[in-house]
Amino acid sequence: MKIKFFYFSYFRFTLLLLSVFGFQFLLAQPVQNRLCNPMLSMRDGSVERFMGFYYAIGEGTNGNIYYSKDMINWSGPVLAVTTNEATWLNDPKWTQAYTYKQVGAGDILFRNGVFHTYWNGIGHAYSATPLGPYKEGSISEPFDDYGIDVQVFQDEDGEIYWVKKRNPADPHPLTGANSNLDGPETWAFKMNSVFSRKDITVGSVQLTHQRGHSSNLNHVNFEGPELFKHRGRYYQVFASNRMGPRSGMYQVGAAESDQPMNFNNSKKYPHPIKIRNTEQHLLDYKTILNSAEHGGWDSRYTTGTPASDWKNVGFDDSGWTASQGGYGRQEYDLFAGTSFTNAKIRARKTVWNTTKLYVRRKFTLSEVPAKIALKHWVFADANFYINGNQVTIKARNNTYQYLQLDPAFFVAGENVIAVEATSPCSDQYCQQFLDFGLYDTGDTDAEDIVIGPSQPNFVTGPNGFERWMMYKAYFNNNQVQGIDRIHFYNKEIVVENSTVKNTKGYRPRPALPTQINYCDYPIYYPFDFLNESSWKISGGVLYPETSTGGELLLRREAESNYRFEVPFRIQQSDGWAGAYAYYSDADNWVKVEIGREGKWRLSLRENGATNTTLKDLPLKFAFLEDNPLVSHYQEPWHTLTVYKNGGRFRVELDYFNLTLEGDIETSFEGAGLTGLTASSPNVSFDAVQYTAGWDEYDRQITAWQSQSGSWSVTQSGLIQSTVTGPASTFKGDLAWNYEFSVYVKNNQLPSSGKAGFYPLYIDEDNYVRASINYGTKTLEVEGKEHGAAIAQQSYPLKKRVLRHYTLSSYPTTSYRYDMRNESEISGVNILWLEGNYPYLNQTFDLPQTVNFYALQGSTWVLLDAQLEGELRFSHMNHFTFPAVKTTAIRMDVTPKLGKASRAFSAYFDEDVSSGYFLRGRREEDGLHLFVDDVYHGSIQGNWGRSQVGLYTENMPAIFNGMLHYQSGGISVKTITIEPADCQVGESVQLTANILPVNSTNKRLKWESSNPEIVSVDDNGVITRHSAGAVKITAYTADGGIIRGTLDLLEMGLGNELKENEVMLYPNPVRDVLHYNISGDTRELSVYSLTGERLLSHVPDGTKRIRVDSLQPGIYLLYARTDRDIHAGKFTVNRN
Repeated sequence: MKIKFFYFSYFRFTLLLLSVFGFQFLLAQPVQNRLCNPMLSMRDGSVERFMGFYYAIGEGTNGNIYYSKDMINWSGPVLAVTTNEATWLNDPKWTQAYTYKQVGAGDILFRNGVFHTYWNGIGHAYSATPLGPYKEGSISEPFDDYGIDVQVFQDEDGEIYWVKKRNPADPHPLTGANSNLDGPETWAFKMNSVFSRKDITVGSVQLTHQRGHSSNLNHVNFEGPELFKHRGRYYQVFASNRMGPRSGMYQVGAAESDQPMNFNNSKKYPHPIKIRNTEQHLLDYKTILNSAEHGGWDSRYTTGTPASDWKNVGFDDSGWTASQGGYGRQEYDLFAGTSFTNAKIRARKTVWNTTKLYVRRKFTLSEVPAKIALKHWVFADANFYINGNQVTIKARNNTYQYLQLDPAFFVAGENVIAVEATSPCSDQYCQQFLDFGLYDTGDTDAEDIVIGPSQPNFVTGPNGFERWMMYKAYFNNNQVQGIDRIHFYNKEIVVENSTVKNTKGYRPRPALPTQINYCDYPIYYPFDFLNESSWKISGGVLYPETSTGGELLLRREAESNYRFEVPFRIQQSDGWAGAYAYYSDADNWVKVEIGREGKWRLSLRENGATNTTLKDLPLKFAFLEDNPLVSHYQEPWHTLTVYKNGGRFRVELDYFNLTLEGDIETSFEGAGLTGLTASSPNVSFDAVQYTAGWDEYDRQITAWQSQSGSWSVTQSGLIQSTVTGPASTFKGDLAWNYEFSVYVKNNQLPSSGKAGFYPLYIDEDNYVRASINYGTKTLEVEGKEHGAAIAQQSYPLKKRVLRHYTLSSYPTTSYRYDMRNESEISGVNILWLEGNYPYLNQTFDLPQTVNFYALQGSTWVLLDAQLEGELRFSHMNHFTFPAVKTTAIRMDVTPKLGKASRAFSAYFDEDVSSGYFLRGRREEDGLHLFVDDVYHGSIQGNWGRSQVGLYTENMPAIFNGMLHYQSGGISVKTITIEPADCQVGESVQLTANILPVNSTNKRLKWESSNPEIVSVDDNGVITRHSAGAVKITAYTADGGIIRGTLDLLEMGLGNELKENEVMLYPNPVRDVLHYNISGDTRELSVYSLTGERLLSHVPDGTKRIRVDSLQPGIYLLYARTDRDIHAGKFTVNRN
């Protein structure tokens, strides 16, 4: 930075000195950190989002609640729910009373000013605050007589539903009749009150277990229902199969419907949406030695003390017993520690019920891999000897985990793993166990193992746009809570596989809001107060100070698409709280207000004319629930949320949709601001948050700006119908960091043409375009940076897609696998089911014959399938066939006599598909590209802020389910203000340099220490009114405390001033500077040319000042006298 030096012969001189101050406040998300599960030491959890926080409770918490701002960093726990008041617990009538004090398997909900928690189907408590204390509501009898895994779901219209699992022995939930069920069901009931279950009269079965469905293979269990709504559709997710880790098949399934109580088994997805990751490892890693869950492994064992050289590779073990591993005491999985289920422990092949066990496994390596992982399940004290190298594992595990091994333990040629295992068992139920495998993990360490994902919770992310699943699972054998991202391929729910240590790809943490203000500190720079209103932050809330209330705007750049969330409290019977849903200027705005008397008001002002509509709040909404149990509660908080998408507005009050009959449609498609409005100081706000973005689908798609082609919005989405040439359309506010996703498809698989998107678009000289090239079956990435073409990249689209058998009847020998879209399929990897499954009454073996058919129109056509190698368990069996265009593949098997044959997993080789989920994530570390669940890498470039677009070339396409949001705010770090000269009567525009350049909100709040001398307006224009020293300060408006300051130092150098009135010598000077200044000098200061004060000196009569501490260079000396400030320039030179 340069400062111009004026050597003075005029009346006043102003020198601008710069200082920068900064520390962080209310950090947003400057960098997307990688997600890594697990998140929380809890299981069977439930979670509620309220006023910028998450609250979680579940099994293992004993009534304690954890809380978090981001779902990553959790605080607490806080004891919130106690179970000491219930008088019915000792009544033997209630057979499930023992679960009451566990406070697990439940839900937490905010409705009408009250927080509720429900657990184990039989407990209920309520509170005025999310952290309690909660008052027990189930005193004289349980909340519900039977059932477990409960949820209270509130629909947009305010209807509430009691959702739960019905166990097979439970009486009929409505009639009380004895059960004749052969398995569990999920039920939904329409509730009359969140305080009562037993006045329910409307309820029905929604889903049941189904033998042979992918969700029910090894056990009757079917539980953990969670109901939610998204993009106009209802979803029920659930957990199924045996829940224990030892049987290892617990997973999450889903069903989709058009109504909250209109589910049935036909609406289940054929496939689970959340599964364990060990089968994927069989594709990602090379199996050296298999573990036993999909088939045993050859070994020799003894239970007696062996010879001393038994660990050596050359030891003669022919006298040992040949058998199949793994080894374990129990054949069946144990329930509640005391009773056995009919779910077999699949990996247990040989009985081990002695104290000692010695096992040897030989194998040959052609070469030693760079990375080798031992996959082990050990419930014992075990010493592994790998070619004599000892590895000790003392564990009480009930499933698998990995241990990375030193490759130096192995040799090219013959190797041996010899294991000595000592049982820790002392009773008949003990789970002593030994199973292990060995895997070549390529160039990375093995991914952590995740087994048994279940008990799903659907939760909105911190920024209000993302959707996440919170669930429990066994992460490296520990049963705790995790989270993973939910995507919607238009309407289909798809959950990312568990994100753990060493998971491949790009997995960011939940995105934070663009801006959130918890009102913890009295900082007003983020606001512009309207109409001279006065506001105050005190006690952690924001409110107007005058009796007439006030209005304000968030100080930020105007944008066209956003989500604005406003928690408020009205402590006045006739008070109003509201939000500016849109503000352009005083004559163009949209205001939404909530009245404490039960009304809501929509005011729309356009070109100076205001139209106001007054409506009743929803019938089922209450500021405080009309129940005597909570009538003493203080006035509660509620949340008003506004979504602006182009000129359309959606308004929500808590979980109630105030625009249920249709969005508010206006002409305000352009950019605007948001703000708050309050009728009096009795209206307060907190945790106000804003995120730029939109979520649209079907006919709600709007505001796309077509550049070429023919684009139209229909119920199927945004359709581009031109079949020749390029077509493009664009949308969105310019941003540095964001995510954009869209589902693009054709009803039939094209043979040529391109369809894709612009994850980054500025203009025709600056963009990135990623498109599906149907001719080459690749993802093509191309673009320009400042007019120069970037390096074009091409990624093959061929991938493995996991599909599951679509159940029609069972048992069967013919298995149909439906593809998501019409696709070209050229092969399949089959992992065979193995062993006895009592629940299915089937024993699975390898088939005698396998044939594959492709659906062509209405005809099944036999494929010429070839198997690579031989059929075998524990490995993927890869079949190839000539590529075929189809929507379904059928596998017919001929099982062995008395046996069954079926795939555990089927991963199809998809060469190309007619539909893809395209996603781009722009962050500071690059533009990340995804197609479906495949991460293709990042693009680096020096682009400015960008928007997004859609694209086709020589083909039509359907685009639907567009989601775009800013992925958190990037905070301002420094503000520097460039110097400027301003004389009396002049106005000068100050220039502030803000870093980093990609800061989200660069709006500043300007202040003058003395506006009577120098004033400054909101745009940084200073005006000098009189002589005097002034400090100008620019504050960041993004919610942090970063400021840049400018000192305007007045210098009284009158018109008659002569150069010899400031005499400095010698000049240049080496060590001591002499000065001669007219007048009585009070103080001298030496400044650098950048405005930094380096020396301060009080005259001592010698008229000398030492400058030997200064580096060679040019400096400014200021001398303050009684009347003026005099200045001179000198040079330090020591040559």
